Amino acid sequence: MRSWERALSVLEALRERGQAAGHGWTLDTELLPSHQQQVNALESQGVVELACREDRAELSVLEGRPVRWAARLTPYGHDTLAYGCSRPRAEPPPSEAAPDRQPVELIPSQMAALRVFVGLTGQLRVPPADGLAEQVRTARVITGSSGGGCI
Repeated sequence: MRSWERALSVLEALRERGQAAGHGWTLDTELLPSHQQQVNALESQGVVELACREDRAELSVLEGRPVRWAARLTPYGHDTLAYGCSRPRAEPPPSEAAPDRQPVELIPSQMAALRVFVGLTGQLRVPPADGLAEQVRTARVITGSSGGGCI
């Protein structure tokens, strides 16, 4: 399993267990130590939040036992998971040239990823930059390009 597949698997586990718990947190007894280590690494990427001392104290009261570790997805983690589950599998059909824009060349896989990202706008907790979705929708293929698109 590739590292990004492992990361998506861990994010999915956090989401499922957090939803099942009702409070959004995945607790120390719900993940293997190896998965906890992966979660700790994902925190530095901003996709996971580890519970602070106060949060662990509140969770301990709710659980009726000491909670030494807890984690949950950040909004960026939810977006990463949404994208990971919807990432492009095949290239979309190319579009036509746009004369009034300065071209930025993207290879087909980059354009496909960008189209999927802006297509998830309604599901993302951190929306794309203003105007990006429209630029992607109106992107055009330049004659002689490798088939990706230009924004």
